[in-house]
Amino acid sequence: MNMRFYIQYAMIVAMMMGGTAHAGLSFVVTDKAIRTEAFNIAGFPILPVGSLVNLGHLDFTGPGSQTVTYTYLGQESGFIDKFYNTLNGTKLLESNPIGTSISSVVSTVGPLSFKFEGDTGKFAVNGGHWDKGTSIGLIGTNMLIGSTTYAYVLGYNDSAGTKHLGDWDDFVVGVSAVPEPETYVMLLIGLGLIGFSIGKQKQR
Repeated sequence: MNMRFYIQYAMIVAMMMGGTAHAGLSFVVTDKAIRTEAFNIAGFPILPVGSLVNLGHLDFTGPGSQTVTYTYLGQESGFIDKFYNTLNGTKLLESNPIGTSISSVVSTVGPLSFKFEGDTGKFAVNGGHWDKGTSIGLIGTNMLIGSTTYAYVLGYNDSAGTKHLGDWDDFVVGVSAVPEPETYVMLLIGLGLIGFSIGKQKQR
């Protein structure tokens, strides 16, 4: 194995052990919009009319396998919206208590498998098709809501005239990822290999 491999492992280990909330997840911006209504869910800062919203999809970036958790944080909607974790078939509903969570183990790099649904049967699929008037917006990163910090907070726009109109508070979820135990083992093995390589170089 070459030095490039060790450097990459060192970077991954530093990221994972450094406690960054973004480890394993990345929001890919595909469009931008301006709020035409205020985001005003209790417990959140008010995001006013005219403020910018990044639209796009949330991806799993690895390494290894991680448990991704989705937490229902609230809604301000005239419809009955839903959130589906399409990887394992679990879902979040507006009737759930705030703070209700669902999880799944993810190991495939790319868009996470979830979608939002509006009461009119309109869907916004993460990394896929958005029905007319729907979109997925980034509300914030490393957001402290109540006593919990979420790596990403996403908001759903359910049925405004176009995907660029609305407030993105029709159904809001917090998303975080935690490495599975075997991923930590892999990282520790990588650290051991780096240490062994450095030791061999010093002996030369």
